[in-house]
Amino acid sequence: MQRKSLSSPGESPDLDRYAEIIKSGRYFRKISLVPLKGMLRHGEFVTLNAEEYLIRENHTKPPELIVLLEGSLAVTSQDHFIMRLNHPGDVVGEMSVVSSNPKPYADVIAEEDSQVIIFPKHLFKVAEGDTKVSVAYYIFSHILAEKLRHVTAQSLLKKNGRSHQDLSPLIGVLDPDKECRVKIKSVLENVWKKASLIELESYQEFLENPFENHFDFLIIDPEKIAEGSKQTDSIRNLIEICSAHLAPMLIISQFCKKEENRQLLAELSVADFLQKPFSDFDLQHLLTKFRKDHYRRKELEQVEIAADTDKLTGLANRRKMDEFLDAMVTLFPEEKQPFSFIIADVDHFKHYNDAHGHQLGDVVLASVASIFKNSIRRGDLAARFGGEEFVVILPNCEKDNAVLIGNKLRLAIAAEKIPYQEQQPLGNLTCTFGVAAFPEDADTKELLLKKADDCLYKGKSGGRNRVVAADPL
Repeated sequence: MQRKSLSSPGESPDLDRYAEIIKSGRYFRKISLVPLKGMLRHGEFVTLNAEEYLIRENHTKPPELIVLLEGSLAVTSQDHFIMRLNHPGDVVGEMSVVSSNPKPYADVIAEEDSQVIIFPKHLFKVAEGDTKVSVAYYIFSHILAEKLRHVTAQSLLKKNGRSHQDLSPLIGVLDPDKECRVKIKSVLENVWKKASLIELESYQEFLENPFENHFDFLIIDPEKIAEGSKQTDSIRNLIEICSAHLAPMLIISQFCKKEENRQLLAELSVADFLQKPFSDFDLQHLLTKFRKDHYRRKELEQVEIAADTDKLTGLANRRKMDEFLDAMVTLFPEEKQPFSFIIADVDHFKHYNDAHGHQLGDVVLASVASIFKNSIRRGDLAARFGGEEFVVILPNCEKDNAVLIGNKLRLAIAAEKIPYQEQQPLGNLTCTFGVAAFPEDADTKELLLKKADDCLYKGKSGGRNRVVAADPL
């Protein structure tokens, strides 16, 4: 490993180049080059050989913020993969900068020859009583905000991918002790009959793919994950990974016997724990509490869903659509997942309303919405855009496939039995569709909406009851 300070005075071609590279990263795009170069002067340029460690887990050293310039870094804990940094401007170490724990929670290793810039923790501190903040502190705050924005976007898309009709809670039990798992299952069947249970007997099995299942509740015995000096840090890492599920946790373990261990669990935001051996009554009491809390949360979720739902059609409303579209655009630089946008308009809807009244007009809108709802994939979003306009957002869908989906919807609507449809100017009740894809046809949300709307207008002008796709950029 070679380290070189970037604090040399005057202009530096290398500094300019590094700033341009980092600015292309997802967390730095909105930061201008001048403050970015100012921050870089406080950093160190580090070159790493393949398989060389930049950070070793549990080695006491001053926390640092690491920004990738070139190459690929893997973040692991106890030899379990956590994440990869392989895009210029990717960042790791921000949590150690804000944490009071001097020991890193993970290893950072170069997967190939790599270059990074490292910034010391003190650079991002603000002295007590100081009314001004440094440029570095401003940039660091921006990084945290951008990371939160990306996490929020990912959460929104994952939430949309889950079926709201399936209210059966999924409970994970991670415990190597088969006898204990059997006892937990027996009590659970009496207390929470609607719950589904997944038993995990090996930590390795869970850590290799911790997000394979979306758990509503986790029961864990972390004690045997490691022994001796490594136990506390291993338990800390396990619970932090479990916390990413955003699900309540119950620790059932002999580990809870010591007060200092219970204090550790409390520090990790684990509010409920039970010492082994335990009685059926104690477990029933805790599970009953969790069951009641679960359904309270579900009630709140239903309120949120109602706030995001168009009352007449049952589809997502305009606010929800805007949030979803923002999330897709936000995550594209990271995930490189193209998506398509379809906008549809009921042909001659005003004619139908004027001839048959608003009540039957509402029947038409509800019927069309039902076709949209029943025709999309899980993870797609169908929304009422306003009036007689509808949209569908199709993640991971190229334009050609979106056109096929648009035609499928068009034919289904034309085949729907709707009162007085034969009295429409086209002899049937139909819809016209406009299709645009991101980033093939548009590189901003606003342009995507405009191009899809322009296609809709072309379809209307060209005779209606058709699907028109946008031209690429």
